[in-house]
Amino acid sequence: MRPILVIIFLVIFCVGCVPANPFDTVHVEGVVTCDGKPMAEVHVVFVSAANDGNSAGGVTDSSGKYKLTTAGAPYGTGAIPALYNVTLSKIEVEGANLSEEEYKKQIGNRQPKTIHFIPEKYSCPEASGIEPVKVEKGKKNIFNFNISMNR
Repeated sequence: MRPILVIIFLVIFCVGCVPANPFDTVHVEGVVTCDGKPMAEVHVVFVSAANDGNSAGGVTDSSGKYKLTTAGAPYGTGAIPALYNVTLSKIEVEGANLSEEEYKKQIGNRQPKTIHFIPEKYSCPEASGIEPVKVEKGKKNIFNFNISMNR
């Protein structure tokens, strides 16, 4: 019975040693609007401007609000402090909600269309017109984006 107690103690001790935020992220949130109106289901992605592989993303709710999560970190924990390029997208792939049988009938072997619900330019940092944002420790990292449907 003693070896089991030692194992339980070690597991509890080790779990207590794991840092609460091993990614050293900070909370990031904001609102996405289109011509002043909140947009739901927009994918917000922050991509490191240093091209070091860091990124964080989130999806807006019905009021346009989002919270970022760094890949591999717990939901809503934010982003690693850095300078980021921002992309916004809201797309649907044709036939995504069809059964396999219906998909074969309607789409067949052709490439399904991608439907963009906001201008495609926002999904490309170089063309979006969205300025890079700086996520910083010790600051309120609230980034709101108002986009336009005018291409």
